[in-house]
Amino acid sequence: MPKYKKILESSIKNLRSSLTELSLDQFLASTIDSLMEIERGEYLEQAKDKGNGFYGRAFNSLRKNCLQINVPRTRTGEFSPNTLELVKINQEQVNELCLSLYKKGMTSRDISDLIKEMFGEGVSATKITNLAKVFHKFRDAWENSQLDKHYLVSFCDCIFITVRRGDSYSREAIYVSYGVRTDFKREILALSINPTEGASEWGQIFEKLKKRGIEKIDLFVADGLSGLEEEIHRVFSESKFQKCVVHKMRNILNKTRPKDKAAMAEDLKEVFDNFSSDSTTEKALKKADKFCKKWKDKYPNLKRFFQEETIEYYFTYIDFNPKVRRMIYTTNSIENLNRIIRKATKNKLSFESPDNLLDYVFMITKEFEEKNFMKYPVSNFKYFNFNKSQTQLS
Repeated sequence: MPKYKKILESSIKNLRSSLTELSLDQFLASTIDSLMEIERGEYLEQAKDKGNGFYGRAFNSLRKNCLQINVPRTRTGEFSPNTLELVKINQEQVNELCLSLYKKGMTSRDISDLIKEMFGEGVSATKITNLAKVFHKFRDAWENSQLDKHYLVSFCDCIFITVRRGDSYSREAIYVSYGVRTDFKREILALSINPTEGASEWGQIFEKLKKRGIEKIDLFVADGLSGLEEEIHRVFSESKFQKCVVHKMRNILNKTRPKDKAAMAEDLKEVFDNFSSDSTTEKALKKADKFCKKWKDKYPNLKRFFQEETIEYYFTYIDFNPKVRRMIYTTNSIENLNRIIRKATKNKLSFESPDNLLDYVFMITKEFEEKNFMKYPVSNFKYFNFNKSQTQLS
C-alpha cells in the first residue's frame, strides 16, 4: 500500500503543478484515472492476471461538459474499479432527470433535445424509452401485490387515450379504480386497458381484485354503464351500487331543447337533492315520478331515463349517513384523477403499445396517490357506516 500511496501523492503533485492549465473536469478526470490505476495495481498483486491498457469512457455530467476518463483493464476482463461507481452517480442523476421529465409529460424526443442543450451531450430518444421500461417492472409487481380485505368504497371510471395496437392507432379505454380504505386513505386498485368500455371487462377486473385479497367492498360508485350492476353483484354479492347522478343529469340535459335546459336543470337538482337526514328513497322516487309527469308532454321519452329496474341505483346514497352522501352520489372524485392523467398524456400524441401506455399511467397515478390520496385521508368517511339513528343520537 505505501507504494501506491507514493504514486497517488506524486500524481496529485503533478496535477497541482498543472492546475492552471486544466479545466475542473480535466482535473477531476485525471484524479479518477490515477485512482483507478492504483486500484488495478493492487488487484494485479493478488490476481493471476496482467494489465491490458485502457479504454475510454464518457459520462454525462450535471455540468455543461461531458466527463472523459480512461478506465484501466486487464486481460481476463475481471477487473472493475470501484472508483468507477463514483462517476456513475452522475450518470444515474441524468437518467433520473430523464425519467422525471418523462413522467411530467415530455416526449422522449423533447427530453433528448433538452438534455443535449443542457449538458452538451445528448441522450437518445430510444434510450429514454428504454429507461422508461423500468416502470413496467413496478407495475407488474403492483398488479401481483396483495390488497386490504375490506374497502368502504370503490370508485370506477374509464378514460380514453390514443394508443397503437398492431398497425393502427385508436382511442382505447383505460379502466381506473380507486378504493377508500378503512383508515380513510385512498388507494389505486386497478388499471387496465381495452379497445372499448364494457361491463364484462369490469367484471374481469373485479375478479382480479378478489384474487388479490379483497373480500368486501361496501359500495361501488360508477357511471350508468349497462350491465355493470350484474357484474358487481356476481363478484361481490353483498356490495351496494351507486350510479353517478351527475352523469344521469348530464345525459338528460343533452336531450333537452336549449330553451328548456335551465328549468329542467333546476327540477333535476330537486329530484336528486336528498342530503337531509329525513330524506328517504321512497320520497326520492316520488319526486322522480313527479318530474316525469311534469315534462312528459314535451318529452314523452323522458321516462326511459328513469326505468324501474335501474332507477333505485341512482338513490343508493340515501342509505348512507348524510355527512358522506355528497361524496358518494357521483364519480366526480375519480374525475379529478382522470384530469391528472389527461394533463400528463396530452403532450404525448400517442403511445406505441398498450403496455407502454399503462406503464406510464401507472407511474402518474401512483405518484398522485402518494402525494394526495395517502397523504390526506378523507376524515368524513368515519361516518360512512353510521346509520341515521346513530347520526341523530350523536
